[in-house]
Amino acid sequence: MNDSHRVTPAGQPWPSASPSAPSHRSRPPRGGTALRVSLWLGFTVCAVINIIGNSVGGVAKGVGMVAGIISVGFVVALIAHHYARRRP
Repeated sequence: MNDSHRVTPAGQPWPSASPSAPSHRSRPPRGGTALRVSLWLGFTVCAVINIIGNSVGGVAKGVGMVAGIISVGFVVALIAHHYARRRP
């Protein structure tokens, strides 16, 4: 069944609706390497600050705790980035 409202580029045939037709697999978007490197760098810096701050104690312990919370945020962002870019 053809969809009369579907827009296809000129010169390309309409996709086949038969079940035996190969399915179109969408590829993950290109790029994103700089974002991933930035997330890893931020995670590493915050994790080091967390370790040092919690080892020293005193006021630095609070700074280490804040850095630990931020590093958890970086981990969540890395996981979300991974699942957004993985292949189906």
